[in-house]
Amino acid sequence: MNKIKVLHLFSSTTIGGAEKQTLLTATSLKELSQKFEPVVAAPKNSFLYEESKKKGVGVADFTCRGTFTPTGVIKLIKIIKKENIKILHVHQGKLYWTALLMKLFFKNIKVVLHRRQDTRHKWYAKWHYKIADKVLTVSKVVRNNLIKYENAPEQKVSVLYNAFDTEKFEKEVDCSDVIKKYNLENKFVIGTVSNIVSLEGKGQQYLIEAVAKLKERYPDIRCVIVGDGAGKKLQEDYAKKFKVDDIVYFVGYQSDIPKYLKTMNIFCLLSCDTEGFGNVNLEAQFKQIPVITTTIGGNPETVIDGKTGILIPPRNVEKLIDAIKKITDDKEFAENMGIAGHNFVKETFTKQKFVENLTKIYESILNA
Repeated sequence: MNKIKVLHLFSSTTIGGAEKQTLLTATSLKELSQKFEPVVAAPKNSFLYEESKKKGVGVADFTCRGTFTPTGVIKLIKIIKKENIKILHVHQGKLYWTALLMKLFFKNIKVVLHRRQDTRHKWYAKWHYKIADKVLTVSKVVRNNLIKYENAPEQKVSVLYNAFDTEKFEKEVDCSDVIKKYNLENKFVIGTVSNIVSLEGKGQQYLIEAVAKLKERYPDIRCVIVGDGAGKKLQEDYAKKFKVDDIVYFVGYQSDIPKYLKTMNIFCLLSCDTEGFGNVNLEAQFKQIPVITTTIGGNPETVIDGKTGILIPPRNVEKLIDAIKKITDDKEFAENMGIAGHNFVKETFTKQKFVENLTKIYESILNA
């Protein structure tokens, strides 16, 4: 039986969380689906294009500068014809209208829009949710806000939690070089992983403040901040201001996240404004690291509060300090939290479940 082809659209050339999840979506379908065949449309030589190709997923060179860029529209029409595409799965907001325009050229094409961020679109953009065949969100909070603030038809919007690549994180990693480089041997390490877009960033600012207040109580405390961006220098200066630049290490962007997670005793994702899902919380829990995260966006759906992690309000240094103390001072609590976190992720966010749920969604729109 010939499989039904699904085209995954993403015109970015960067290496971010959305690109990685798009790749994992396509590779999971390739590996596990008996009915659907993924094809990735992305700029040639981009991370997504090259990695998809390496993993045996069909690829098509696709670039589109803006919503109605003629070259992008024409290129997409050609790809759909050549590959005999039945479903367009769009992973990038700026391509929503480009994909929906295909309904004028292909009578039976189905369009799925994927929302990963809890952000508002302009009024004229809200119409794409009414035209789309299905809208997927990475968390319940994104779904609820899409319906509430952007008038997306409730019956069209479904939650599809991100897949988690257990195979990647099950592998043993050697972090001895990181431990040696930053002198982390026998230290208590609190860490975070995210882009650094500003001084506040994903709450790194408050983590720095917390470490400054805790260093006398815990002389062996260290902080590892993984990530890069426009706010990195501001945060480095902030660490100097609080006189913790000798124990807070900015290690920049790292592709091997498991290696850096392995050095950590506590993981923090302290999102302040928006967070579609907080996938890195799953990564930390799978590695049996207690998690402290905020009540922002989809974060509460990535942990079981008090069991696999601790939820705190955003921008609240005192609550952050209390959570760190609770985990640090009770080794049995920390160990049990790590085990529970691993089991929670392994049971809830498998690739198999992801593909099963996505298959049902695809089938529902094809049969509608």
